[in-house]
Amino acid sequence: MASLTPLEPGFAARIEGVDAACASDGDIAFVRKALIDHCVLVLPGQIIDGDQQADFAARFGTLDAYENMSGDYARGMRKDLLNVSNLGDDGKPVGPGDRRRELDMGNRFWHTDASFKPVPAHLSMLYGITVTNQGGETQFADMRAAWDSLDADRKELVEGLIAEHSSTTARRWLGFEDFDESNPAVMGRVNHDLVRELPETGRKTLYLSAHADHIVGMPVPGGRLLLAELTEHATRPDNVFTHTWQASDLVIWDNRCTMHRSRPYRADRETRQLRRASTVAPEFAACDAVGVQVPDWKIEAAA
Repeated sequence: MASLTPLEPGFAARIEGVDAACASDGDIAFVRKALIDHCVLVLPGQIIDGDQQADFAARFGTLDAYENMSGDYARGMRKDLLNVSNLGDDGKPVGPGDRRRELDMGNRFWHTDASFKPVPAHLSMLYGITVTNQGGETQFADMRAAWDSLDADRKELVEGLIAEHSSTTARRWLGFEDFDESNPAVMGRVNHDLVRELPETGRKTLYLSAHADHIVGMPVPGGRLLLAELTEHATRPDNVFTHTWQASDLVIWDNRCTMHRSRPYRADRETRQLRRASTVAPEFAACDAVGVQVPDWKIEAAA
């Protein structure tokens, strides 16, 4: 029988008694309900292959597809699964100069999966195949609580603002400037509201990510400083859950109201391989920012 145990700092939870390989309709309903209150769930001890993981994820919504992802990430995977790994073709950790390893460092920024897509991610489901002995944790921030804890002036400032997101923003922060814009793996730029209302509960949530480049209609310096300030606010230690991986963990999170990041590990000597499936959130498709005008007082308040 399925059971739930809250985890500190309170928004995450652990679920026992659900087998993702053969979950019943009741199990799916239990997990779906748990995600409304606990937007990060840990299901330990799951034994699932890629097809079973994709089938389980598809019961929660339409699967995201990675047909445009470069082989650096999708090696050996079906197009609705993503490989999160530091392994080369020889099954050993890739060297420090390998582009896959350098690009993967972008995951250590606080981000939201696929915020750079016209239809962004809803649920992500990450499965631990091989995990590290030290480091490599995944941290999560509750963006509902981040909104709730903003003071009234900051809420008034950020409500109604729109951020432009790009698949290359975080990588450019790392110094990569050689992206081929004609490559289909390089996503275009899309716009998303900075504040959202979750349809299941009516709760408001911030929507931030390292993919967010700037605030539309606001001078770039002031907009980027505002994004950095909000990220710092949202990721205070008392609002962050840290998951230490065990092999066969399946971790599910709601990208609509969380951010996450990976933590460093000795990628030259430790093996780390995880597999991700994601569903999409069509209710929060990218918005049209043509003609957006930000009031002068907001521009001045952010500067």
